[in-house]
Amino acid sequence: MKVKIYRGTKEIGGSCVELMADNGKILWVDLGAPLDDKKPKIDYANNKVDALLISHPHQDHFGLMENVRTNVPIFIGELSLDLINATKIFRDIPLLSGNFKTIKPWIKFTIADTFIVTPFLTDHSTPEAFAFLIEADNKRVFYSGDFRATGRKNIVFKKQIENPPANIDLLLIEGTMVERTNHLYLTEDSVEEAIYNTIKLQTNLSFVISSAQNIDRLISVFRACKRTGKYLVIDVYSAWILDMVRKQSKNIPAIEWQEIKVFDHPTQLEKIKDKQFDAFRKRVIKQRTGNAVFQTPSDFVYFVRCPNEKLVNKLRSKGTINIIYSQWEGYLKEEHKNSCTDKINTLKNDSDILFQSIHTSGHATVPDLMKFAKTINSNKIIPIHTAFPEKFKTEFEKGGFNNITLWEDGKEYLI
Repeated sequence: MKVKIYRGTKEIGGSCVELMADNGKILWVDLGAPLDDKKPKIDYANNKVDALLISHPHQDHFGLMENVRTNVPIFIGELSLDLINATKIFRDIPLLSGNFKTIKPWIKFTIADTFIVTPFLTDHSTPEAFAFLIEADNKRVFYSGDFRATGRKNIVFKKQIENPPANIDLLLIEGTMVERTNHLYLTEDSVEEAIYNTIKLQTNLSFVISSAQNIDRLISVFRACKRTGKYLVIDVYSAWILDMVRKQSKNIPAIEWQEIKVFDHPTQLEKIKDKQFDAFRKRVIKQRTGNAVFQTPSDFVYFVRCPNEKLVNKLRSKGTINIIYSQWEGYLKEEHKNSCTDKINTLKNDSDILFQSIHTSGHATVPDLMKFAKTINSNKIIPIHTAFPEKFKTEFEKGGFNNITLWEDGKEYLI
């Protein structure tokens, strides 16, 4: 088998790995949009690829997948497909088009009569993320995808290191956190506790700035609200995300739960005006906050990607507003800014607002990476999805590993 990493040996994001079997069949694993350059430097629409395998619904892993030929099968989780389309619905972008084949954790399948794939559910900052064991030509490759050991699904990490796949020839392992740290908050439980300690003292509404698709974080906020007797307010988009996730887990909060209210922003309601959304619209309207959020704002915590400036200004007279920033701080910097960056930075510097960062990463720390790699016990380990491969190698060698090899983007290797 031949292996090529198109992008990822020296950067976080834009992940794409190619496996070529002896019979010439080609499988791509992930086809992500780069974080720093939206114009790919490689022709990803390679006509030779036989199938594409997507690990999870984050842009840096799936963002360019629609560039493959329309007849190329794309293997992806059903929930991942729903979550990607949810974003498109609320942005007025056409839904995904392609030859999609849905996959489920731990259920083995075959691609192009050549590659035998076993997906493993991982603990990550999205409700559905996979690692893959890929077998062909009597070789076994393990692709870690993005993972951690500190989230609300950490049981899957524990199970994996207790019963790891055997006889692995090549481990492609993420290394996002090699140069980053989680600082104050190491786990989702610690995030929940910090948010709880903040909102229990609030005298006005609190905003928690995060992604609606980070269900672990939403649950952390929900649990903190429940402990303090506050209502969790979500927007229409977040309500739709909860509905998608509840297809697979009824333990996820539903918008009908008494602790949840929906801020029925007219712009978002406009996105779901078609008849197919009628039942959902009625449920949203039934759960809307109404004027209560202005009458007793200290009873509410609003989980949202972008703070509503009109709502912020309307509530200023009610006391100090808390803004809890609960995602990667890199998004507040110019090089990684998004549509919300300027708004959030303006509020961050507002003297009337108490701004704090309470976040933990969706990626494994170096000690957890080592624990994982030790149990997998691969003949060769290649770091991927890391901006600091040399430091990865140094840290692992200090930890007793002597099988770390650094590869180059675009170069073909034989295993």
